[in-house]
Amino acid sequence: MINVLIVDDQELFRESLALILNVQPGLSVVGAAASGNEAIKLTRELMPDVILMDIRMPEINGIECIKIIKNSYRQIKIIVLTTFDDDEYIYEALKNGTDGFLLKGTSKGDLVKAIETVHNNGVSVDPDIVRKVFALFGKLEKTTPSSITDNNKELNIHALNKNEIKIIQLIGRGMSNKEMTKELNFTDGTVRNFISSSLKKLDLRDRTQLAIFALQSSLMLKDID
Repeated sequence: MINVLIVDDQELFRESLALILNVQPGLSVVGAAASGNEAIKLTRELMPDVILMDIRMPEINGIECIKIIKNSYRQIKIIVLTTFDDDEYIYEALKNGTDGFLLKGTSKGDLVKAIETVHNNGVSVDPDIVRKVFALFGKLEKTTPSSITDNNKELNIHALNKNEIKIIQLIGRGMSNKEMTKELNFTDGTVRNFISSSLKKLDLRDRTQLAIFALQSSLMLKDID
């Protein structure tokens, strides 16, 4: 059973999501929070598997919630529920460990699939948001002197072997470890070893930062076959 916490300041939206998710096999809504402070409190009390997080909230916004929760509970997965006018929060949310981005108007099926994907250590990002992420990172490369792909990490790309690059590309596409084992015909242990070695070589913290790196660097466009 995947335990889900809903965080949104709109009561009707929280209740609607809870009704939808509670009838899905394998999912259980264990709580709902209307503010950032309440979200942090309920996270500590309920220890959910997945949090559906709004960005714009009173007291503490979604970005700060993500930072606080991920610093203490790295294993808890967080999916940001966003609107088209939340562009300025995308990079900060990704940088602080968000595991997924969905538009609030997403379908029931896509929402359930996203919850299952992040719970299985994948990354789930709505295709429309992926396009915004690429555009955003393009702007950051021109305006920001240091980001995920700083000079040292760009140099360290050359230390990656073929299989590590493949793994990073698939993480950038949002694949879970299980999906990568099928795609590459590797064992789960081999996939985990390549992820660990890639993190070490690039001096990154986790697979979410690897996903950001994959999108922000040239690796997603690299043909290694």
